[in-house]
Amino acid sequence: MPEKTFHKAQTIFEKASGVPSIVEAVQFHGIRVTKNDALLKEVSELYKSSNLDELVHNSHLAARHLQEVGLMDHAVALIDTSATSKEGYVVNFLVREPKSFTAGVKAGVSTNGDADVSLSAGKQSVGGRGEAVQTQYTYTVKGDHCFNISAIKPFLGWQKYSNISTTLYRSLAHMPWNQSDVDENAAIFAYNGQMWDQKLLHQIKLNAIWRTLRASRDAAFSVREQAGHTLKFSVENAVAVDTRDRPILASRGILARFTQEFAGLFGDASFLKNTLDLQAAAPLPLGFILAASFQARHLKGTGEREVHILDRCYLGGQQDIRGFGLNTIGVKADNSCLGGGASLAGVVHLYRPLIPPNMLFAHAFLASGSVASVHSRNIVQQLQDTQRVSAG
Repeated sequence: MPEKTFHKAQTIFEKASGVPSIVEAVQFHGIRVTKNDALLKEVSELYKSSNLDELVHNSHLAARHLQEVGLMDHAVALIDTSATSKEGYVVNFLVREPKSFTAGVKAGVSTNGDADVSLSAGKQSVGGRGEAVQTQYTYTVKGDHCFNISAIKPFLGWQKYSNISTTLYRSLAHMPWNQSDVDENAAIFAYNGQMWDQKLLHQIKLNAIWRTLRASRDAAFSVREQAGHTLKFSVENAVAVDTRDRPILASRGILARFTQEFAGLFGDASFLKNTLDLQAAAPLPLGFILAASFQARHLKGTGEREVHILDRCYLGGQQDIRGFGLNTIGVKADNSCLGGGASLAGVVHLYRPLIPPNMLFAHAFLASGSVASVHSRNIVQQLQDTQRVSAG
């Protein structure tokens, strides 16, 4: 592009609705592997812009969407006047495509409090249309291993936010709450989309998991009797509304998500599980943030077999009821936690950013929850009678 002086869009945005516009050309600068048909799907709506305000707004949306679907690492739209027409404009996108290959090493602490090391590698826009392939291996100091490889294919088009993905993984993990180990080999197929003008998030997952439960000698008989190989084929359907400003430590907004999982068409597992998740956050004076979350789960067996211990509801740990060991709330046999058929958990948090503000927080919480047995005849009563409370 010849050198020109461009101004920020705010200079004229919302002041040029009466200025007609005709898009004569859309040009990309920095393209190497991205396919023309993919770019055309992403920017075709620009040609429908009837005035300059609309053109500025749509150009910004297009540049942002190019990055969010994985076609570009960076994209900036520059709008230039046409040399041949008074009402004509040329939109130039200055772009940087994703790196051909990425790899990384990360050491940290998992949500369960275990130190882990992760090795990852991936490739973005494999076929020039936003496809991505990622692989990761994780090892924890307690000896857990997990390897997964995933492929994602976005559906391109004007402001489309949907994709399909496939994930294969193998996991070997220790479960201290019931004195056993589990090996999992899984294939997961998923669709992610948005409905109602992108206000409703929708996900469908097909899970095929081969599991091996290895109970130790210290495990209760209720755990040892379920040891061995099982196959789970399930379908998950989730709908959600998410207005949070960020998924972790949100400062404002709400999340409401309802998930149903049905297993039983094939394999050994046969159940219907319903999960409701609610989260809300709001800023307070002096930089404080008030947040609250609520989760309710209900599990019902749909076959002759008892619901497997790996499919039951669990509570306890940093992800729900802090102060208790991971998955240790609920029905126990000897030194093993057996999970349940229903659970309730509610937590109220008070945060205050420290220095640096996005990394260090002061945190106070009050949490309560309970788990009802899979054999409970009065779930509501048992959930009321077995409440556990923690604060810190």
